[in-house]
Amino acid sequence: MSKHAIVPAALCLLISLMTPAASQARFKLRIASVNSPPSMHTLYMRVAQEEGIYKRNGLDVDDIISLTSGPLMTQALASGHVDVGDTDAEGVLNAVASGFGLAAVAAPSQHLSYVVMVQPDIKTVKDLAGQPFAISRPGAQSQYLLFPLLDRAGLARNAVTWIPIGGPSQRRLALVNNRVKGALLHLDYALAAKRDSNVVELDRVARDNPDYPHQMLVVRKELIEKRPDVVTAVTRSIIEACRFMVANRERTIDIYMKASGETDRNLVNAGYDALLAIHGFGVNGGMTRKGLEIVTRFAAENGAKSIPIDSWSDFRFQEEALKQIGRVAE
Repeated sequence: MSKHAIVPAALCLLISLMTPAASQARFKLRIASVNSPPSMHTLYMRVAQEEGIYKRNGLDVDDIISLTSGPLMTQALASGHVDVGDTDAEGVLNAVASGFGLAAVAAPSQHLSYVVMVQPDIKTVKDLAGQPFAISRPGAQSQYLLFPLLDRAGLARNAVTWIPIGGPSQRRLALVNNRVKGALLHLDYALAAKRDSNVVELDRVARDNPDYPHQMLVVRKELIEKRPDVVTAVTRSIIEACRFMVANRERTIDIYMKASGETDRNLVNAGYDALLAIHGFGVNGGMTRKGLEIVTRFAAENGAKSIPIDSWSDFRFQEEALKQIGRVAE
């Protein structure tokens, strides 16, 4: 073989080495997470960032955008300011019913972790009659998840004075400062409220709705249409983050304390244990048709438009991610 034939061969080898790298360029993605400061139950977005999980799955994420409430998240997604976010299932359903192109693709916070926290003079649900109760906004999850408790106690749904406060952090502060008599709080926020004041636990919402998902992983339908591979990658990333959280207590707690500013490690450990006890993290994606059927029924009962499950959810990406990484025991 002549020296002239070697040069093209070398060039071909060089090109073959360079081509995979070019095709593997990471996809730029804007990701937001609800709750500021974050709840441990919704920490998976930040864990995926801190542990390089997005990068391993071919995604380029500069930072996790923090939003204070579900309505802000659905607005940010609907307007195209972010590509991916996590929010309550009712928010996704209502956004799609209003004509916005969103879809839930997993439920990383797969079970409700809300706790009904009250001032100590509230002994029973009936004692909430005529009392101020903090919610994010009228018709929100933080209000209508209380309705089964009121119904069971024989209390009219308008018997409680609903006070729109904002996100869970704002509701916790309102309760701790005795501005309201009760509030629906994330489990770790409830523990912090109990530490910081004399409030007590009245009930847990999960007892009435064990299959209702706490938070959904939501993407823009435009991204599904243009880059379904990216949707699979982000779904896989969040499932892997959930698995990491379950398997790595100390590192997860470190990330939570960094993100939330909480300094009480004993309190954070208690919250972590409580979330593991309810299998709170979607290590297999978490989204089930049964859970979404419950969401749809609840939403319709509380005035939302009834729309088909498949119009606001897409199971293909959770299924594909699990084909790639397999299922694990829960």
